[in-house]
Amino acid sequence: METNFDYVVLYKTFSRIFKDKLGLIMIELNGNGKQPESPFIAFDIISPRIPNNYLEDDTVFESVVSFTAYAKSKLQALNLSNQMRLLLRSTASTKRFFENNITLVEIMATQPRYVEETNNYAYMYGFDVRLRLKETYIDEDKGTIESIDYKEK
Repeated sequence: METNFDYVVLYKTFSRIFKDKLGLIMIELNGNGKQPESPFIAFDIISPRIPNNYLEDDTVFESVVSFTAYAKSKLQALNLSNQMRLLLRSTASTKRFFENNITLVEIMATQPRYVEETNNYAYMYGFDVRLRLKETYIDEDKGTIESIDYKEK
């Protein structure tokens, strides 16, 4: 039986939460395509797989993802970042995490994140999130056990 975690689940889960509740588009950091108009959120997977034990064969592992709010002003970016942090702790988000086998372990401190552009600065604030994830199993079409016959001695 093979195991594999589909990281697209993370992107879809978080992008739906931010779009539904804040009306913000989430993009992959350094992804292909045109950057949307501010404000928007950039998403990046910093540490894809942190083993839960030293054997590295556990189906449960942790991952660190990064969220950065891009805005037209420094204060707007900071406010959006704080709204995102609160939203991730909400009951609706927790329910969506549960449905997708995601556990929120830690939300790290908000930090300014600046990148100098050609003529001006992009105003950004962001934070990292530590998640506990679970591998999904892929059945190799071996069939299912429908009954077990016991022999008595």
